[in-house]
Amino acid sequence: MIRYLIFFFYFFVACNTQSLQNIQEDYEGPILEIENLNTFLSDSAKIRLKLISDLYQVLDNGDEIYPNGLFMEIYSKSSDILIANFKANHVIKYSDDNYYIASGNVILFNLESNDELRTEELFWYPNDEKFETQKFVTIKTNNEIHSGEGMESNQDFSNYKILIPTGTIEIDEN
Repeated sequence: MIRYLIFFFYFFVACNTQSLQNIQEDYEGPILEIENLNTFLSDSAKIRLKLISDLYQVLDNGDEIYPNGLFMEIYSKSSDILIANFKANHVIKYSDDNYYIASGNVILFNLESNDELRTEELFWYPNDEKFETQKFVTIKTNNEIHSGEGMESNQDFSNYKILIPTGTIEIDEN
Protein backbone atom coordinates (compact mmCIF):
# COMPACT_ATOMS: atom_id res chain seq x y z
CA MET A 1 0.00 0.00 0.00
CA ILE A 2 2.80 2.42 0.87
CA ARG A 3 4.47 1.61 -2.48
CA TYR A 4 1.32 2.73 -4.30
CA LEU A 5 1.16 5.96 -2.33
CA ILE A 6 4.81 6.70 -3.07
CA PHE A 7 4.25 5.89 -6.76
CA PHE A 8 1.19 8.23 -6.98
CA PHE A 9 3.07 10.95 -5.11
CA TYR A 10 6.02 10.85 -7.54
CA PHE A 11 3.65 10.60 -10.51
CA PHE A 12 1.69 13.63 -9.29
CA VAL A 13 4.84 15.71 -8.68
CA ALA A 14 6.32 14.72 -12.06
CA CYS A 15 3.12 15.69 -13.91
CA ASN A 16 2.93 19.06 -12.15
CA THR A 17 6.62 19.80 -12.81
CA GLN A 18 6.14 19.02 -16.50
CA SER A 19 3.07 21.29 -16.63
CA LEU A 20 5.00 24.16 -15.02
CA GLN A 21 7.86 23.75 -17.48
CA ASN A 22 5.42 23.90 -20.41
CA ILE A 23 3.81 27.04 -19.01
CA GLN A 24 7.18 28.73 -18.52
CA GLU A 25 8.34 27.87 -22.04
CA ASP A 26 5.14 29.22 -23.64
CA TYR A 27 5.07 32.52 -21.74
CA GLU A 28 6.20 35.43 -23.91
CA GLY A 29 5.07 38.38 -21.81
CA PRO A 30 7.11 40.75 -19.67
CA ILE A 31 9.27 39.40 -16.85
CA LEU A 32 9.04 42.74 -15.03
CA GLU A 33 6.23 45.28 -15.00
CA ILE A 34 6.13 48.61 -13.16
CA GLU A 35 3.10 50.89 -13.00
CA ASN A 36 3.53 54.66 -12.57
CA LEU A 37 7.26 54.70 -13.31
CA ASN A 38 8.99 57.90 -12.19
CA THR A 39 12.77 57.54 -12.22
CA PHE A 40 15.90 59.64 -12.67
CA LEU A 41 18.98 58.61 -14.64
CA SER A 42 22.23 60.28 -13.68
CA ASP A 43 25.82 60.49 -14.85
CA SER A 44 28.67 61.54 -12.52
CA ALA A 45 26.15 62.46 -9.80
CA LYS A 46 24.28 64.84 -12.14
CA ILE A 47 20.69 64.25 -13.22
CA ARG A 48 20.57 63.69 -16.98
CA LEU A 49 17.07 62.28 -17.59
CA LYS A 50 13.78 61.82 -15.79
CA LEU A 51 11.50 59.10 -17.18
CA ILE A 52 7.78 59.06 -16.44
CA SER A 53 5.41 56.38 -17.71
CA ASP A 54 2.11 54.79 -16.71
CA LEU A 55 3.47 51.34 -17.55
CA TYR A 56 7.02 50.01 -17.99
CA GLN A 57 7.76 46.43 -19.02
CA VAL A 58 10.97 44.41 -19.44
CA LEU A 59 10.98 41.36 -21.70
CA ASP A 60 13.01 38.18 -21.22
CA ASN A 61 15.55 39.32 -23.86
CA GLY A 62 16.16 42.61 -22.00
CA ASP A 63 14.14 44.84 -24.31
CA GLU A 64 12.06 47.49 -22.54
CA ILE A 65 8.59 48.66 -23.53
CA TYR A 66 6.59 51.72 -22.57
CA PRO A 67 3.26 50.57 -24.08
CA ASN A 68 1.23 53.55 -22.80
CA GLY A 69 3.82 56.13 -23.75
CA LEU A 70 6.81 57.86 -22.23
CA PHE A 71 7.44 61.39 -21.02
CA MET A 72 11.09 62.29 -20.57
CA GLU A 73 12.77 65.37 -19.15
CA ILE A 74 16.27 66.05 -20.49
CA TYR A 75 18.71 67.94 -18.28
CA SER A 76 21.85 69.89 -19.12
CA LYS A 77 25.19 68.05 -19.00
CA SER A 78 26.82 70.73 -16.90
CA SER A 79 24.05 71.34 -14.36
CA ASP A 80 20.70 70.04 -13.16
CA ILE A 81 18.80 72.49 -15.39
CA LEU A 82 15.88 71.11 -17.39
CA ILE A 83 16.48 71.96 -21.06
CA ALA A 84 14.17 69.73 -23.13
CA ASN A 85 11.09 67.49 -22.99
CA PHE A 86 10.27 64.39 -25.01
CA LYS A 87 6.90 62.65 -25.32
CA ALA A 88 5.63 59.68 -27.37
CA ASN A 89 2.61 57.36 -27.37
CA HIS A 90 4.68 54.13 -27.51
CA VAL A 91 8.40 53.46 -26.95
CA ILE A 92 10.56 50.34 -27.25
CA LYS A 93 14.18 50.12 -26.12
CA TYR A 94 16.25 47.46 -27.87
CA SER A 95 18.81 46.44 -25.25
CA ASP A 96 21.31 44.66 -27.52
CA ASP A 97 22.03 47.78 -29.57
CA ASN A 98 20.95 50.31 -26.89
CA TYR A 99 18.55 52.43 -28.92
CA TYR A 100 14.91 53.44 -28.57
CA ILE A 101 12.13 53.73 -31.14
CA ALA A 102 9.36 56.16 -30.25
CA SER A 103 6.16 56.17 -32.25
CA GLY A 104 2.79 57.86 -32.33
CA ASN A 105 2.58 61.62 -31.80
CA VAL A 106 6.25 62.12 -30.93
CA ILE A 107 7.10 65.57 -29.60
CA LEU A 108 10.57 66.90 -28.75
CA PHE A 109 10.64 70.39 -27.24
CA ASN A 110 13.64 72.58 -26.37
CA LEU A 111 12.74 74.81 -23.41
CA GLU A 112 15.44 77.42 -24.13
CA SER A 113 14.67 78.07 -27.81
CA ASN A 114 10.98 76.99 -27.77
CA ASP A 115 11.66 74.86 -30.87
CA GLU A 116 9.22 71.97 -31.15
CA LEU A 117 9.59 68.85 -33.28
CA ARG A 118 6.58 66.71 -34.21
CA THR A 119 6.80 63.40 -36.04
CA GLU A 120 5.32 59.88 -36.00
CA GLU A 121 8.57 57.98 -35.41
CA LEU A 122 11.84 58.95 -33.77
CA PHE A 123 14.97 56.95 -32.97
CA TRP A 124 16.95 57.86 -29.85
CA TYR A 125 20.55 56.76 -29.37
CA PRO A 126 21.46 57.54 -25.74
CA ASN A 127 25.15 56.57 -26.10
CA ASP A 128 25.55 59.04 -28.95
CA GLU A 129 23.08 61.50 -27.36
CA LYS A 130 21.18 62.01 -30.59
CA PHE A 131 17.75 61.68 -32.16
CA GLU A 132 16.98 60.89 -35.79
CA THR A 133 14.15 59.90 -38.09
CA GLN A 134 13.52 59.26 -41.76
CA LYS A 135 9.82 60.14 -41.41
CA PHE A 136 8.05 63.43 -42.12
CA VAL A 137 8.81 66.11 -39.51
CA THR A 138 7.44 69.49 -38.60
CA ILE A 139 9.56 71.90 -36.56
CA LYS A 140 7.94 74.97 -35.11
CA THR A 141 10.21 77.82 -34.04
CA ASN A 142 9.18 81.17 -32.56
CA ASN A 143 8.02 82.58 -35.89
CA GLU A 144 8.45 79.84 -38.50
CA ILE A 145 7.31 76.33 -39.32
CA HIS A 146 9.76 74.04 -41.09
CA SER A 147 8.91 70.64 -42.53
CA GLY A 148 10.52 67.86 -44.48
CA GLU A 149 11.58 64.23 -44.62
CA GLY A 150 14.14 63.05 -42.09
CA MET A 151 15.86 64.84 -39.25
CA GLU A 152 18.99 64.56 -37.10
CA SER A 153 19.37 66.28 -33.74
CA ASN A 154 21.47 66.32 -30.62
CA GLN A 155 19.80 65.02 -27.46
CA ASP A 156 18.57 68.37 -26.14
CA PHE A 157 17.25 69.45 -29.58
CA SER A 158 19.38 72.61 -29.61
CA ASN A 159 21.13 71.67 -32.87
CA TYR A 160 19.21 69.91 -35.64
CA LYS A 161 18.88 69.61 -39.39
CA ILE A 162 16.07 68.48 -41.67
CA LEU A 163 17.51 66.09 -44.24
CA ILE A 164 15.09 66.86 -47.11
CA PRO A 165 13.37 70.20 -46.38
CA THR A 166 10.06 71.01 -48.08
CA GLY A 167 7.72 73.99 -48.10
CA THR A 168 8.18 77.72 -48.39
CA ILE A 169 10.99 79.60 -46.68
CA GLU A 170 10.64 83.35 -46.20
CA ILE A 171 13.83 85.30 -46.92
CA ASP A 172 14.42 88.82 -45.65
CA GLU A 173 16.53 90.58 -48.31
CA ASN A 174 17.51 93.45 -46.01
